[in-house]
Amino acid sequence: MINIKPKIHDSNTLEFKVGFLPNDGKTYDDFYMNTWIFIPERLDVNKHTYSKDTFYCDTISYLRLITPRYELRELTDEHSLPFTRMKQACENPVNENKEFETEIKMYASIVKSSMRDAYLKIAHQTNRDIQFDMSCDLVEHAKTVTTMYRSLRPILLENDEGKEVSTFYDFGDEFISNIVEQHLGRIVKMLNPRSSSVTGSPLLSMLTQLLDSEHKYRKSHNYLDVDPYSADDNRQFVYHASQLKKYIESNLYLPTHKRRNTAFLEQVAFSVAAGISMVFATVVSFAFQQTYGNFTLPFFIALVISYMFKDRIKDLIRNYFAHGLGSRFYDYLITIRVGLRKIGKVKEGFDFVSPQDVSRHVNEKRARKNPLVVNRGVDEQVIQYRKYVHLKRKAVDQLSAYPINGINNIVRFNLAGFMRKMDNPTVPLYVNQGDAANHFTKGDKAYYLNFIIQCKYEGISEYKRYRVCLCRDGIKNIEEKKQ
Repeated sequence: MINIKPKIHDSNTLEFKVGFLPNDGKTYDDFYMNTWIFIPERLDVNKHTYSKDTFYCDTISYLRLITPRYELRELTDEHSLPFTRMKQACENPVNENKEFETEIKMYASIVKSSMRDAYLKIAHQTNRDIQFDMSCDLVEHAKTVTTMYRSLRPILLENDEGKEVSTFYDFGDEFISNIVEQHLGRIVKMLNPRSSSVTGSPLLSMLTQLLDSEHKYRKSHNYLDVDPYSADDNRQFVYHASQLKKYIESNLYLPTHKRRNTAFLEQVAFSVAAGISMVFATVVSFAFQQTYGNFTLPFFIALVISYMFKDRIKDLIRNYFAHGLGSRFYDYLITIRVGLRKIGKVKEGFDFVSPQDVSRHVNEKRARKNPLVVNRGVDEQVIQYRKYVHLKRKAVDQLSAYPINGINNIVRFNLAGFMRKMDNPTVPLYVNQGDAANHFTKGDKAYYLNFIIQCKYEGISEYKRYRVCLCRDGIKNIEEKKQ
């Protein structure tokens, strides 16, 4: 199974979080994901102005394990697997130093994932009363989870005589505190609990108590706080929180080794090109030598011309082979390896393709029907980004004591290069209100990219279309278009 979650990472960067979920009981699974990016001709992004190397410089790809999924309410149970393993780690932290650090990272990552999922359920709920009830549950569960985690500190200090691993525990504590504060802040912003309809409700009291106690706790442990009057605009807090997040989630990221996939074939192809061009030059030389003899002017001229054509023929054949190999094979091979255990591999390739070579299914999903464009005969430029993922199910299962559903591939496309030749982001517009007065406003000048993604798994093929709106100031939005 392949899941895709798109979002805007920053003003210039688009992110696709792709989950590859292998089936239980199978030895291995193969996934294929083909992405076609349809680019307006006006942006002047084509094979002459946008190279393969530029695309890979603009693309960042991470591989990480999918965080084990637990409902937030499940984490309030003292017999849950995450809390049980955390407690055992605190009871014996020194002898298993590395394992203790791993448990801290995993527990904190699970809390973050559970808090995020609980908040998203609230955000997607349309019934206001149900939203309030779900928010009360989230606040109560968040309070219980933090209390349970902090109850382990005395156990840890009792068994950690040298205080060697308490720093790891504090990292997890501060990270969980950051997660709780930020999600409670989102609830405050979304529900506005101080409005007249909520004043005096249990939710307001619960939010106030938990936020106040969390604020005092952070002060007592010297954790960095968000300061509305910060002289550096909370730069230090943002940097520290980012480093803390990378540290906690480092346990889930998979080490990879990336290399060119066609290096050997390229060398063979280039050798063949050199051989063919040499055969041409040698045949011409022998022919003129037999006709005019050695050390004659015609033979000398023929020799120079043959070598001139030899170099051109070699370059032409090299370019033909390079393009042919690039369009038929993947560009890079990425090996996923944890220690000596090989988890799987990923292959990726990039090419510009002709609009006439795009398959019927992709064109149908693209649904390019605007007569203002189609009737002018203006084609779009099309990029094809291909990806193949091979996963070993048993090897993935052996990475953790927790149930791992699969891996996430986080792909970020930086589209700044697509915006270089765009017009001004706004244009002045006259507003006619029927009074011949001087009424002007502004309109957005937008361009649209279309991402068509084909997911193939176990003989099943499905297509998704995402429409990206952007201007010279950056990406405005992304929406999935369903037909």
